[in-house]
Amino acid sequence: MISQDDPLCRQIDQPHGDWQPLYGGVLRRCGRCGLVATHQIPEFDYDGDYFVGGESGGYDFDSPFSRAYDEARFNAELGQLENEGLTASVLDIGCATGVFLHYAQQRGWEIAGVEVAKYARERVSEELGVPIAGSLAELPEGQTYELVTLHHVLEHIHGPLAFLRDEVAPRVGRRLLIEVPNFASLPAKVHGPRWKDLRPEQHVYHYTPDSLSRMVESAGLKVRKVASLSEPLWSLRTAADTLRLLPNLVGASREEETPFEPGSTVGVQDVSDFQPPRGLRKVAADLAGVAMWPIVRTLEYRCHAQRLVVEAEPG
Repeated sequence: MISQDDPLCRQIDQPHGDWQPLYGGVLRRCGRCGLVATHQIPEFDYDGDYFVGGESGGYDFDSPFSRAYDEARFNAELGQLENEGLTASVLDIGCATGVFLHYAQQRGWEIAGVEVAKYARERVSEELGVPIAGSLAELPEGQTYELVTLHHVLEHIHGPLAFLRDEVAPRVGRRLLIEVPNFASLPAKVHGPRWKDLRPEQHVYHYTPDSLSRMVESAGLKVRKVASLSEPLWSLRTAADTLRLLPNLVGASREEETPFEPGSTVGVQDVSDFQPPRGLRKVAADLAGVAMWPIVRTLEYRCHAQRLVVEAEPG
């Protein structure tokens, strides 16, 4: 069962109610506030196997694809934040193997991280030369950071409202940035229970722009920006996938009663032999990117893109 301390319904002093089953009951949505949760709360073990893309369904942070993907998205994000005048200290909560902190450190930021998984925590400390805390409580009392980030972390948290309100918000000096999979994205609507970022075996909550914004404001922070972002690596395959989804943009709806079937996800690219495009492939991909740019920007503007980002400041 979902903790009654966390739901958005708490804003109106009401418990969740009128639960609507999704995908054969794997997920359920509160009929009052719209928050979507995994019905059977997952207990997932983030051990060393998870961080090398092992059988646990993890993410191989060291693969060529992952390195190119993370370099593209994190440098773009840091560049935007720096253009807005944030350049000093950053705390990355759930820093995994420290890829974001690596790029922030290269660009001159003072870095700090929190990671619950011992394997990843020890690796980051050794590679970046900074101590990584196992929890926010281990950080110096009262210390704040100009920027606090949570990259694909909040969807894994069992008590997100209390976590944001009591642990994260007191650490935010100027800006909080949260990125999660976008449950309101066009791929999520079209693919439904086969959406690659659903992952109910790991994700506790599934956020939309509205539910995440209200969660952040309920934690005492002021939302300043809500956006969605497309995948950072552009290719001919990305363009083709986007074009296939577009006919469903108007009136697209999830097959909410279609059951979830493990292993039936779509949109997961085989990246075991990934190589950055070169020569004519790169020229073709660049031209496709230019041609698709207005469409991609429209999807992002309407919060239909894959990644949901909410930025907030102290309230």
